[in-house]
Amino acid sequence: MSALVASVAAYTVLLTLLLACGEHLSKPAALSTALAAHRVVPAPSTVAAVVVAAEGLLGVAGVVALLRDDGGRLLGVVLAGSVALLATYAGYGWYVRSTGRAVPCGCSRVEVPMTGWVVARASTLAGLALLGSLLSGAVVPVGRAGTSLTIVLLAAATFTALLAHLPAAMHDPTPDRPAAGVTRGGVPG
Repeated sequence: MSALVASVAAYTVLLTLLLACGEHLSKPAALSTALAAHRVVPAPSTVAAVVVAAEGLLGVAGVVALLRDDGGRLLGVVLAGSVALLATYAGYGWYVRSTGRAVPCGCSRVEVPMTGWVVARASTLAGLALLGSLLSGAVVPVGRAGTSLTIVLLAAATFTALLAHLPAAMHDPTPDRPAAGVTRGGVPG
């Protein structure tokens, strides 16, 4: 059972990092524009380039680790680096949210506001990376094709897609509009 959980966690994190890197590369200005709007980091374009490079390097190193059957040592290191990156995302997102500014998150090509769901996603991914790192020796490598790898890949692809769309899916663009039949004071109309 730990092999399934560790494998799904590791593959989900790595797929998410590769997807994030691809999204950022497909619309390079989105992240640096969002970082400039946050008004937190100096040189937003440089920070954006470092972030995209870190995502890409960790994702590719993770794929290399999954192709090697070394008992999970390299994968453990890659996932530990992913914990650091994703925990930094969560902390940064939490800080930006605490400023009260309505700014885009810069997570993808689609302009999604920085919400608690962005922070929750980063925290969830950091937790998955930690779990995968701690149990990296149990992760099913790509070279061991079979039913278990197929299940892991399907589950990881599903979780990656769900986590990728979570902030946009949970965003309500009209939070000030009262529900049907309810007045501004919260009393049914």
